[in-house]
Amino acid sequence: MEQTRLDDYLRVIELCRDVETSSANPFDVDIREKILLLKKRLPELKLLDELLVDSEAMLELAQIVKLQDQWLKSRASALFIDPLLIQLKVKLLSKESLTESFVKSWHPIAQVDQLSPRGLEKAFIYWRELVPISERFKDQFGSYGVRPGTAEYTDLVSLGVFTKEQFEVGLTQLHDELLAKSNGDWVDYRQFIEGESFETKVRRAYLLAFLISEGRALLKTEPLTGRIWTMGLTEKTKGIPKSVAISITGES
Repeated sequence: MEQTRLDDYLRVIELCRDVETSSANPFDVDIREKILLLKKRLPELKLLDELLVDSEAMLELAQIVKLQDQWLKSRASALFIDPLLIQLKVKLLSKESLTESFVKSWHPIAQVDQLSPRGLEKAFIYWRELVPISERFKDQFGSYGVRPGTAEYTDLVSLGVFTKEQFEVGLTQLHDELLAKSNGDWVDYRQFIEGESFETKVRRAYLLAFLISEGRALLKTEPLTGRIWTMGLTEKTKGIPKSVAISITGES
């Protein structure tokens, strides 16, 4: 099998799989363009294995079409409205209808007749005596101005969050647990990181991020449902890592 004849097919398959396993918009894939490309390359294929690769590429494109259909249904069920459609409807409204809609949706937070000299005086005193933001919560959190950042493994060790040995043991234990629970299949990410406390939950999410970065676990998201899945691997996978931001809250 000549690899050069299959390069276009492999690129199409890889593109489709990347979209399926990420939160990318399925409409970013130009189905018509890809099908015309495969149609152009089809006469060059001679071997059975090459024809099987062509079938696999068509199957992946069909999956993208399915995702596009689900994407449209999700937008429709969420009452998504195109901004251009709203602009057109506003232009077609009469002055009376537009005025009535504005009055119904207008909820002012203050009116002139609600103000009084005493109220203005209280507001002035409040703003005059308000503690500067740089001094607020200084006793509890120290000097204001420390910006959010990232915490590397070495930072957590130096802060005494855990020792190097504790980190390695925790990483191994979590990997074994994930392998046992997933057993070659996807498991719900949020259910897996759940712990007895919020601190435990954050710690499990932090360790799992290391496993995923090292290629010892996989992660995929479903953009339409918002669900996140993970799977343990017995052997490290190779590939280009992708950054996925996941919020962790105290809620279950």
